Amino acid sequence: MNRLRAFLGKSLLLVPLWLSAGSEAGDGKARILYLGDSLSIGAFGQTLDSSMRSSGFQVHTVVAGGATPYYWLKNYQALPCMIGFWEKSEASERRVGYVRAVPKIEDLMAGTKPNVVVVQTGINLYATLRSKRQPKEENVAQVRCLIDQMCHAIAEAGAVSYWVLPPHSHEERYTSELQEELASIMREVVGRYEGTVFESRKVTKFVDPYPATDGIHYGPAEARGWAEKVSSHFNEFMKVAPPVAPKVFVRAVPLQSPPKERFADPGNGGGSESADLPGEVALRIRLEAKSGIENPAELDYANALGLYEYQVVKDLRGNYPFDKIRIARGIVFGRKLTGAAKAEIGSESELVLVPLSRYKNLSTRQMIDDLRPNFKIPIYTPKLD
Repeated sequence: MNRLRAFLGKSLLLVPLWLSAGSEAGDGKARILYLGDSLSIGAFGQTLDSSMRSSGFQVHTVVAGGATPYYWLKNYQALPCMIGFWEKSEASERRVGYVRAVPKIEDLMAGTKPNVVVVQTGINLYATLRSKRQPKEENVAQVRCLIDQMCHAIAEAGAVSYWVLPPHSHEERYTSELQEELASIMREVVGRYEGTVFESRKVTKFVDPYPATDGIHYGPAEARGWAEKVSSHFNEFMKVAPPVAPKVFVRAVPLQSPPKERFADPGNGGGSESADLPGEVALRIRLEAKSGIENPAELDYANALGLYEYQVVKDLRGNYPFDKIRIARGIVFGRKLTGAAKAEIGSESELVLVPLSRYKNLSTRQMIDDLRPNFKIPIYTPKLD
């Protein structure tokens, strides 16, 4: 960056030559792809999006509540967003509670051809970092790998990364050590790809009571203040050409193989199930791992699903092709734990199940998922009578 400043001298160009030269539309506008999680759904995202457009940039915004790099990367199976989705381009805008497949960053970049990708993410990676299901070093490697793959996808398409690191969270929800650990990982990986980070924790402080609030999501006034600081920093960043993306990368090995064709959407309008994935199964199953939450007051919504993993003991209809299954169970209703939340590891039950995508009304429920990622196992939910 310093070399670029020296090259440009005292130039006061509002739109760098590197952007106008690369604009296919020939209008001199920098093209920005803005990806965000639930922190971008409300006032923060609206303020940052509006600011970038007001600054003369061509912006395509895609925000998915609960999203992590797993949702964005093509290396992993397409996943639904169940707690709010917002997409805005120059031509259209939509806000919905549910989408059955969050778009992949590779497809978004191919369509929008951005010069810069703004990524606001991280809150949903804290659970991975502090997971007790694997050694700590594997948690760290997993998070680092995900950030690396996102940076690689951006750089490979010829764009530059601008990452908005998570703001300060209440320290009874996430300790200051955990927050700094994640910020350090993101800072280090993005830096290796010559990207830029905005240090949100330096300009934010979560002051609302916890657990009366979730300790994460800011009120509108505080969120707008945070967004204004990001906008100011981003505008300064855009006045100088970001460095050219390197041509050779040392990549982290993806955590999962690309999803198999059996999970492809058949386009039948009935969800994400495929012709090879049975629409209804009856199984005797044994609980092996469960997601859970100790304090329902931490949730963003009054009702929540928890993702559980089971061993298939018996396929009662003979049409289920796997030996394991993941089931979204209702574990919180009206901010109270349900009977399903109290199921014990090793317990067995018989259930009739359908793919989770069957029930669009479940889009109003938050998904609690702290299981180790494994997108080769389909997600079902109990059939409603």
